[in-house]
Amino acid sequence: MEEYSKFQFKGFKIIRSVIERNEKERSQKISLGFAPKGFIRKKESNFQLHLGVKIEDENKSFHIEIDAVANYLFENKEGLDNLGNYFYLNAPALLFPYIRAYISTLTNLSGFEPINLPTLNMTGLGEDLKNNTKEIV
Repeated sequence: MEEYSKFQFKGFKIIRSVIERNEKERSQKISLGFAPKGFIRKKESNFQLHLGVKIEDENKSFHIEIDAVANYLFENKEGLDNLGNYFYLNAPALLFPYIRAYISTLTNLSGFEPINLPTLNMTGLGEDLKNNTKEIV
């Protein structure tokens, strides 16, 4: 019998990407903002995460906006109540490393100094994602 996780990352797409840079001196202090939304499709056992990310430094030497969509499959045997932590805590944590790599790669190829974001604990997004998740019938 084949065992698999009750919650599986199936892939992502960057659906919008904006990177603006200028010649101002780059500050080490950056601000990151997140806008998570989720959509649960019970019939397809699918959870879709829409994650908007905004990043800029204190001197406004760069401004980045990324909108990504990630898909996850879940096993629906135990009901969605038991899977809530997977959706709300793990989905952003699974997606963010791909966004970090995307930003690093694009900025590295831009002719400017690359922007390498730190690893982050994404559990703080859990409550926002939970409040912004809808079930699609």
